Amino acid sequence: MNVLALDVGGTSMKYGIVSDKLEIISKGVIETPSNEINFINIVNEIQETNKENFKKISIAMPGFINKKESKYLYGTNIKYEIDFKKLSNFDEENFYLDNDGNVAAYAEYIQNYQDKYSNLLMLTFGTGIGGGIVTNGNIYRGRGSAGELGHILVSDSPDETCNCGKVGCLESIVSAKKWTDQCKELSKLNSNSELSKAFSALGIGSILFDKSLTLTKEELEVREKILLYLSRGLVSFFEIFNNEIFVLGGSMSDNPYDLVGLLNEFILKNYEFKSREFPIIEICNFKSDSGILGASILALNE
Repeated sequence: MNVLALDVGGTSMKYGIVSDKLEIISKGVIETPSNEINFINIVNEIQETNKENFKKISIAMPGFINKKESKYLYGTNIKYEIDFKKLSNFDEENFYLDNDGNVAAYAEYIQNYQDKYSNLLMLTFGTGIGGGIVTNGNIYRGRGSAGELGHILVSDSPDETCNCGKVGCLESIVSAKKWTDQCKELSKLNSNSELSKAFSALGIGSILFDKSLTLTKEELEVREKILLYLSRGLVSFFEIFNNEIFVLGGSMSDNPYDLVGLLNEFILKNYEFKSREFPIIEICNFKSDSGILGASILALNE
């Protein structure tokens, strides 16, 4: 039984046909629509193009959802509501909807870690920062929308205003989009630096974490700021959830460079955990396909 799975982000929307053996048969990516009407129309087009190839449809969205009503409610990077019952040939029994961080975390846990750990936290880096919490083998939802890890407050600087309206959210400082924006600014300062040349060739912000590059003073300061605030977030999550592992995913996971090593070095140098061991940090196994595969696992298991 194949699933049409969609992993929706603030900038782009990935989709794919996934088999019950979690093989991605085909996939594509398009720009995220700017309103509900366009969103529904595009999903209808994808369904029509692939109508002979799937039985179920599963959608992972970056924000708050109402599973019972098949509605996306709101997110900081997609601020309009979507009623998925408006889809052509909507079939409640074969339609699945969840938060993108939740499905990515659940996919990583079920496929890679359930025999090793019971408590996992995942952060997905893209336009924003999504999150998913697995505790005692289950997705933790609180009253329904727990897991918005990107909106933990880590700074009181008025310059760090988040799209959600709060000041100092983790997302507003260290999302993958922020890394890219900062590389663009650094390139303007010194277009001849090793980082600027690498960024010009590759166009990805995670190049900041390539330890083989010799960085300028300004570039090092930017990287240190990212490590500082990301570490604050991870340490805070650990103190709350006492998890065994962090999994980092999203668009950057195809090219994470030395991010994990740099984080481990920074945390070891700046924090002490008496009688405890800080969780291991891993890059997600499914790379940038974790949302598509997570949405598929949701449809196949529920």
